[in-house]
Amino acid sequence: MSKYKQIKVNVTEDVHEKLVQIAQKHNITLAELFRLSVHTEIENAPSPRKEKSKIIHKRTDPNLLYEVNKIGVNLNQIAKHLNSGEDDLKLQTLYRIYEEVMSL
Repeated sequence: MSKYKQIKVNVTEDVHEKLVQIAQKHNITLAELFRLSVHTEIENAPSPRKEKSKIIHKRTDPNLLYEVNKIGVNLNQIAKHLNSGEDDLKLQTLYRIYEEVMSL
């Protein structure tokens, strides 16, 4: 029984041509080129198992969450009012407020 195992790899003609040129340039065979390119020991080989990414949750200040929630509620109320199509005067006022906020 041979101590070597064979691995077959399919490549495009362009890639094959480039590999042959590299091998000829260094005066080695294609097999030697691959062995040199892959030169890794089993101990250094990457693990086939996917490592689970650890998600780190940092504690958020409850007061900050409360304030952000209030802003979200206000934005939803404004959007609801604007989408209702009522009262052009209120829409103009809201738009003016929006312009003032955006200019800050």
